[in-house]
Amino acid sequence: MEKYPVLFVGAGPGDPELITVKGQKALQAADLVIYAGSLVPKPCCSGPNPDVNT
Repeated sequence: MEKYPVLFVGAGPGDPELITVKGQKALQAADLVIYAGSLVPKPCCSGPNPDVNT
């Protein structure tokens, strides 16, 4: 069985400019991003990888 890491990145107050460097790197490396659309604005979950599934 393969193991895949699960990382949690807090959205803080919801301002995409306030994400931590480590959180941004995790989003850039992600193949899949799952988030609560009612709590987190979509710009907070996007990274430079246009192929990521959100």
